Amino acid sequence: MREAGRGLLAAAAALLAMAGVAAAGLALLGAGRFGGLGALTAAAVALAVGGSTEAGATPAGGLPIAVRGGLEVLPLGVSLAGAVVLGSLLLWRREAGVLVRGAVAAVALPVGLAVIALLARGTLTMPDGVTAGGAGGCGRAAGPARLPLSGRFDAGFSVAVGPAVVGAAAGALVVVAVCWLVTRFPAVATGLRAARWPAAGLAVLGLTVAWAFGGAAAAGGVLLALPQLVCGAVLLGLGVPWTISSSGVFSCALPAAPVSTGGPLLGLSAVVLLGWGLALAAGRRRPGGPLRRAAAFAGWFAPATGAVLAVVTLLSRISVDVTVGAFGLSLPVFAARLTANPLLAVVAGLAGGAVAGFAGSLLADGISVSSRVWKR
Repeated sequence: MREAGRGLLAAAAALLAMAGVAAAGLALLGAGRFGGLGALTAAAVALAVGGSTEAGATPAGGLPIAVRGGLEVLPLGVSLAGAVVLGSLLLWRREAGVLVRGAVAAVALPVGLAVIALLARGTLTMPDGVTAGGAGGCGRAAGPARLPLSGRFDAGFSVAVGPAVVGAAAGALVVVAVCWLVTRFPAVATGLRAARWPAAGLAVLGLTVAWAFGGAAAAGGVLLALPQLVCGAVLLGLGVPWTISSSGVFSCALPAAPVSTGGPLLGLSAVVLLGWGLALAAGRRRPGGPLRRAAAFAGWFAPATGAVLAVVTLLSRISVDVTVGAFGLSLPVFAARLTANPLLAVVAGLAGGAVAGFAGSLLADGISVSSRVWKR
């Protein structure tokens, strides 16, 4: 019973951490101006485990027109906060009984997410008019295109419970599996411990830079989507494009072209991968000479990097759909997708991880030798 209680506590703490990060990010973004922050926070938490949100509005004036929209996006900053808290508490000072605690948490977490998804219902107060395009965009000759809505209007939103519950169960099982690996393989535990401080430093640096150059709203966006932003920047630097595609009546509002790659982001990719490789190499005991150690380290760091980039790429896809219904007919007016090729992410991760792992291992050895010389 004691282990079951610890599992329940871990699940509850994970949900609280996710809600806290979601609420802070939305507050910094100023989302409270459009609706109740509590319902929006619940929606963000549900989205973070794979849920999807839908919104619908009927304009005033008695017109038989309904506008419906759907959004699929994972704010991975919220997801990561919950995963870190859940895993840390499942492993807190006890390796025995981790499967019992994990099994309880894997049941409690989806139940809690079901409740949160049911609470993720509210009303968004939209600004005056909804336009698409503008000068140089849609409707260049006739001016900005405008949806058939006038004045301020309210849009009700809700989150599908089923996908949120399934996503929460899958995520909890993944965290439990990682915790089990930590208890069985010391190398996994060493790697995760070594990655803690670089991850924390990257988060603090990202938030600081965003706040300094973009203000509170930029910091809120980074808080909600830091893993996507880092992964996206690294992939762009390694030459993997992110493609924005759109369709519908207002498809010309977005350019259907890949985001430019390379350039200054190549340096950022090198710094991130090299820093991660250095941190992991410095925390491992590796036999053999420097070149042998560097080759062995690069041999596992490269596939790990490729796998992480591919998974985050799949989880970072964004989908938006807007339709207008009238007289029993439905017209798709706008649909947008943000995607990247996960196979290219694997290849880029293998190449970049191999170089960064080899260089990071040699650099870790150099720092270790210098440290021993200075201590004499």
